[in-house]
Amino acid sequence: MIQTLPPYIYLLPAIALLGYGPATALIATFIVAMPPAIRLTSLGIRMTPLEFIELGQASGLTTWQMFIKIRLPFAIPSVMAGINQSLMMAFGMVVIAGIVGSGGLGETIYSAVRTLDIATSINAAIAIVILTMVLDRLTQSAARRASGEAR
Repeated sequence: MIQTLPPYIYLLPAIALLGYGPATALIATFIVAMPPAIRLTSLGIRMTPLEFIELGQASGLTTWQMFIKIRLPFAIPSVMAGINQSLMMAFGMVVIAGIVGSGGLGETIYSAVRTLDIATSINAAIAIVILTMVLDRLTQSAARRASGEAR
């Protein structure tokens, strides 16, 4: 349900509770960015092969040991994909969060567009795109390393 609504909708209750400012932007960004991480982590844990779960039970592992030694290593690629998607969703909220005075590049773009300063808005947008691409590559690299170590 959370991801079916436009992201700026989450600013309204946050503004009502906290007013304008960075805290409002943080809460709205958190609400928008968390579902992919939660969903993909849950999926990764549930997709552990049944044979390995039975092996852990036959070995006498406790529920916590089963989670740490069997389920979590199988879930790491999915968890990392969730982190990656959450970062992408958070960067999608940067400009929207600029509407409520969050500061940073989002507010720069918002104020530049309001005053028709196209050059500044394009520069800030390029900075956001480059930062997003770098973080995307870093999280993908970390996912490859983590899944290689987990297996």
